[in-house]
Amino acid sequence: MVNKPIITFDLYGTLVDWKYTINSYLSFLGINPEEFFKHEMEEIKEYKPYSLVLKNSLKKVMGEKYNEKYGEALVYYFAKSPPFPDVILGLMRLKEKAKLGIISNTERKLIKITLAGLEEFFDWIVTAEDTKFYKPDERAFLKAYEIMNVDPKEVIHISSYLYYDLIPADKIVKTTILLDRYGLDWKNKAKNLLEIEKML
Repeated sequence: MVNKPIITFDLYGTLVDWKYTINSYLSFLGINPEEFFKHEMEEIKEYKPYSLVLKNSLKKVMGEKYNEKYGEALVYYFAKSPPFPDVILGLMRLKEKAKLGIISNTERKLIKITLAGLEEFFDWIVTAEDTKFYKPDERAFLKAYEIMNVDPKEVIHISSYLYYDLIPADKIVKTTILLDRYGLDWKNKAKNLLEIEKML
């Protein structure tokens, strides 16, 4: 019996559209998303729960106007990010051919909300809460594959982000594939999950 390929995904921005939900909420509050995301990048340099990363980033942008309810609402909006249009059908088809996992810069309680009803597609779900490292730190990947009990050299890692995922993962896994959500370029590239199915 031939072993199935192992595929790991980034989740937010790759499989679900977190930019849509966060940008909509920030726009409602009259906040510049670029300023928010600049703080978010700073906040993940050292591990802390991702819900706190989101709240701290919003607090820095809002200043004295901030209160905890604004932050809590942001966390829920983030967690309710919808799947991109190709994702559910794509996961159904990929699941027939491969073992699937998620490596995410978030925490378990958020992913539980985001993947409600979709958990069955995944053999592994690993978060920064589990590894205590945030991508792009290579240790986030190494620890995740250790938790999954798989050899990284057998893994295909898929993401829409070069800096956070593909550049560090490329040193560790068998193959990396860019899922093109934002017009970036990479050596292996697909427009949607159905194209990735054909690449296996």
